[in-house]
Amino acid sequence: MSRFQREKLVAVALTLAGMVGLSLAGSGYWTLWQARDVDPDSLMPPPLTAFSEPRPLAEFILVDDEKGVFDHKSLESHWSFIFFGFMYCPDICPTTLYDLSQVKRDILALGIAEDDIQFVFISVDPKRDKAAQIKRYVQYFDPSFLGATGSIGQLTNLTRQLGAPFRAEAETAQDVYEVTHSSAVYLVDPLGRYSGIISPPFLATEVAAQFQTLYLKDAEPSVAQRL
Repeated sequence: MSRFQREKLVAVALTLAGMVGLSLAGSGYWTLWQARDVDPDSLMPPPLTAFSEPRPLAEFILVDDEKGVFDHKSLESHWSFIFFGFMYCPDICPTTLYDLSQVKRDILALGIAEDDIQFVFISVDPKRDKAAQIKRYVQYFDPSFLGATGSIGQLTNLTRQLGAPFRAEAETAQDVYEVTHSSAVYLVDPLGRYSGIISPPFLATEVAAQFQTLYLKDAEPSVAQRL
């Protein structure tokens, strides 16, 4: 290949590269221009993910805030919204419990009976959180909220089934420590099956609307007609 041919080939290659660059730049500007009015929230996935096949839960035994048994039977005949946390939690736990009180409000506003739903806060810090204290804590957010806890082994039995790990961190002083835990809310259907997960951050109105769809899908025809 002669020098002239090589120079001509290089010139052609540079021209093509420039055209590709302009094309990519143009498409990038076009994409940005198209997205200029897109609400970032509209790109977020829906907060409630319902499973196509609910997952049965094995037996477990905890202690409720009345010092009674809270077990698999306690989940039957209700849609249960379960959140794991601890009373000394400075931010995620109180924020989520408040958000759940708003979810309950919005669900009831859609015409769903209060007896069909329950909200359960399960403490993964049994060393410090006792039954009577948990009761007062959860009822601050809503008088109907339930509380429960149990031994580390009992808690782990349930959290592993739901995919909700937790871990007590090292103490910084006597009985002063953080507990790392999931920030999601776990949805169990009236047959006691793990049916969905609610991921933060979420808006109460969105969760309520999505739950209504799931509720009506599994409701008896008479219930659906009544709503």
